[in-house]
Amino acid sequence: MLRDIYRFDCQYGEFTIQLNREAAPETCAYFTRVFSSPDFARANIFRIVTETNLSPYAAVPIEVIQFGLDHIVSESLDQIVHETTEMTSLKHLKWTVSAARFGKGEVYPSCFICMRDEPELDHGGQRNGDGAGFAAFGKVISGFETLQWIFAQAEAEDYLKDAIPVEIVEK
Repeated sequence: MLRDIYRFDCQYGEFTIQLNREAAPETCAYFTRVFSSPDFARANIFRIVTETNLSPYAAVPIEVIQFGLDHIVSESLDQIVHETTEMTSLKHLKWTVSAARFGKGEVYPSCFICMRDEPELDHGGQRNGDGAGFAAFGKVISGFETLQWIFAQAEAEDYLKDAIPVEIVEK
């Protein structure tokens, strides 16, 4: 059975995301596999990006929490269809969940949560030089306070010195 709701737990509490399989079927299928993989037991919140700790190469500021397996931990990049916001009509609004990526369709087992509206992450946005944006595929439906608390743990640099372990809580 395909699950559309996933609850995650970390030292700061729980949060729940809902996949939008109708709008982004390929990206949702990928993350359904990721979340059910035994490797996901090593998942962490490993990056918190704020206006003040942006990487020097990032000209467009964003505010997101990234979790899953860091691309350094992940074995390789996976190739999937890049479901742009133009294709899905999903937008990077506050609480949107989206796939981390390198090139179009080059993903790894990691996603991020928008902590505010981020139109520069949509198709045509300036965050990526290719203008393709990121593939939004879900939204947070509970645990907003937990995510605000996690976001408040941001450090001077966007990659955390001590990643925060996160695990899926089965219903």
